[in-house]
Amino acid sequence: MKKTAQTVIRENTCYTIAAANGRVLEIADYNTENGASVRLWSYEGQPWQQWYFQEAAEGEYRIKNRFTGKVMDLAMTGVANGTWIHQWAATSGAGQRWQLIPAQNGMMKIRNVLADKVIDLVGMRVENGTQAQTWQDVFGENQLWAITPVPAKLLEKEPPAPPVKTGPRPSTRTQTTRAKATRAKAKK
Repeated sequence: MKKTAQTVIRENTCYTIAAANGRVLEIADYNTENGASVRLWSYEGQPWQQWYFQEAAEGEYRIKNRFTGKVMDLAMTGVANGTWIHQWAATSGAGQRWQLIPAQNGMMKIRNVLADKVIDLVGMRVENGTQAQTWQDVFGENQLWAITPVPAKLLEKEPPAPPVKTGPRPSTRTQTTRAKATRAKAKK
């Protein structure tokens, strides 16, 4: 058992990772594939919004999603500011190892070992669907996280099946690319 600020990380305990506004990191669209993005969303008690911290080395963790069994990873093993965070099958790579750094008011920063950058939100936004990324530590509120154990009563129930999708949903990256193209056409 490791104690970090007011957060005690226990093996085999499931946690939520919440921004200051209470929204949590989740796997986008409950996607089980490698490369599915990690984004911010209102907490609904779903397993794709819950995480295990598995010790990878002294003071380092792999952050494993309860629903998919995959871990937070740096897209394309990127180390630059703005590298998206997605999920991937566990490897021994440093791009999947994270450290918890105490911050103010019991909040934490989550620092990637390879990139030496912390989990941040694209555009400092905090609404549903905001993509998680890594960024240099700028002491911003969008880089602070509350790591809270999931109540046992939520873990005792059989996880629900993901909702049925009503039609194809483009990935966040595709939506961003389309939005840029639409704006570019509108400027012409």
